[in-house]
Amino acid sequence: MKNKTVCIVGLGYVGLPLAEAFSSHLKTIAFDIDEEKVKRLSESNNEENIEFTADPAQINQADFVLICVPTPITKSNLKSPTYLM
Repeated sequence: MKNKTVCIVGLGYVGLPLAEAFSSHLKTIAFDIDEEKVKRLSESNNEENIEFTADPAQINQADFVLICVPTPITKSNLKSPTYLM
């Protein structure tokens, strides 16, 4: 398992802490569609094992993908405060 990569899709109130927790044990790709959020998180990141990205092609590098987005996704919650946290 040490050589596996996990990707967390959606860095809201569930996805971000989950990505941080996984990064303690596995290489972690933290994906979100909000490029400004990804930029902020990347700039404040001190962890070696986590990569923040808005590039969906990076998801393909993962062995496991966890989707942490609001359901159902609608126009009203796509950019909601809880999703963007």
